[in-house]
Amino acid sequence: MTDILPFLVLAILMVLNAPVAYCLAIGALVFFMGSAGVPVQTYVQRLVSATESFPLLAIPFFILAGVVMNEAGITGRIMKLADTMVGHMIGGLARVNVLLSTLMGGMSGSANADAAMQSTVLVPEMTARGYDKAFSAAVTAFSSIITAIIPPSIGLILYGFLADVSIGRLFIAGLVPGALI
Repeated sequence: MTDILPFLVLAILMVLNAPVAYCLAIGALVFFMGSAGVPVQTYVQRLVSATESFPLLAIPFFILAGVVMNEAGITGRIMKLADTMVGHMIGGLARVNVLLSTLMGGMSGSANADAAMQSTVLVPEMTARGYDKAFSAAVTAFSSIITAIIPPSIGLILYGFLADVSIGRLFIAGLVPGALI
């Protein structure tokens, strides 16, 4: 019965229309509390010790760098640079979108931050210049994936940390595929 109880709690909470994050958190809490003989302090200690990693410290700083660049107007300048480089070509603003993702990938490392920034800056501009809104959103979504490959990437840092692989070598390995895409 203790094996089924977390799933039962999860299902009941979902039927009651609780937010998915709460359903998962409460279901996991029921699972851990059902484990006999393990003190609660052990769970807290394991949770906190997982955050004390030097390589993982880079992730919030990459996100902070993206936010600071957006607030300081640096992303607007980078967008003007990308527009100068490829904006005159056919499909120029879509190409600007892809080039901006590539440039931001080399600075912030966060695909989510890149997609959020571009969806607030470029999608309205593309729509104003006559691009279809669905096309603009699709180009933004797919071009932000480039950010996950180009170093310094949060995904590469997480993979290197979890798989115990050299993060520097992963960064070097991501240069060529990122440039080719």
